[in-house]
Amino acid sequence: MRIPGAADLSNAIGALLPSARRSLPISDTAPDPGLFGPGSVTWRVMAEPRLMLGAGRALLMQAAHPLVAEGAIEHSVYATDPFGRFERTVEWVTVMCFGTTAEAKRAAREVNRLHAAVEGRLKSGHGTSAVPGGSRYSGRDPELLRWVHATFVDTMLVTHDAFVGGLSEDEGDAFVREWHTVAALMGVPRRSLWDSRAELRDYVSRQTGPNGAVQPGDGSRLVARTVLDPPVSSAAMSPVWALVTFATVGLIPPSMRRVYGVRWTPAHAAAHRALALGLRSGRIALPRRLRVSPVHDRAKARAEGRLESAAGVA
Repeated sequence: MRIPGAADLSNAIGALLPSARRSLPISDTAPDPGLFGPGSVTWRVMAEPRLMLGAGRALLMQAAHPLVAEGAIEHSVYATDPFGRFERTVEWVTVMCFGTTAEAKRAAREVNRLHAAVEGRLKSGHGTSAVPGGSRYSGRDPELLRWVHATFVDTMLVTHDAFVGGLSEDEGDAFVREWHTVAALMGVPRRSLWDSRAELRDYVSRQTGPNGAVQPGDGSRLVARTVLDPPVSSAAMSPVWALVTFATVGLIPPSMRRVYGVRWTPAHAAAHRALALGLRSGRIALPRRLRVSPVHDRAKARAEGRLESAAGVA
């Protein structure tokens, strides 16, 4: 894996953010705070464009579960349109965080509709000791939904710690609890959720440990290859995705890097630590647009009624 230079950083984050050519994923002007609102830890965390650098971690963690990987292989376009799938996933998370309540509920219903059609059996060659071939999977399975939800919440906190920093343990706990609202919309039972970050970390560790169900099989590795090395048609995007992949891979557990066949030397680890420290400390200077998401700014103006007021004046 190539170690990207610091010069790739601004280009990488900027390329992943909405631009004037690509409209924001929220449009409702009603002064509604949405599922979280301006005072939430979620808005503070998710306002950071730097989190885009770790977005792929959630996909790699999800794919480590053989049944989740099989669902992606059989029922998604991850292989033929990996960038489109990535953008749609980021858009969904953005709408859930910063959209109005109506926008968030619409986004949840759409994903639930898609999940309802996802079912099948794990190919024999994709089985593991924990999840044998032939095992049934369903997009509405509460345990699989729980794992997917955990990977999103855990990844956002891990990425924030690495590239932004500053969250206390109490704030991390609050973030975990705030996302119970999203879990409920996605069909994850309340009894299976976590009330603290420590509980979430323990769950992820147990699932990915020697006795857990999340042991990558051949199907997992198939999905991971596309996430780690997507087909880039534009030469200008090659350094962007090299940086994103490098940042993402440094955030997944070492055992998962090994299973996915990622070459990660002490030089890679040192360069990743330097990148993270530079971002956290501000040594790597970024313009405001790369420090505060434009979606956050719009959502804040909407929640304060400034969008409606502007529309009324017009």
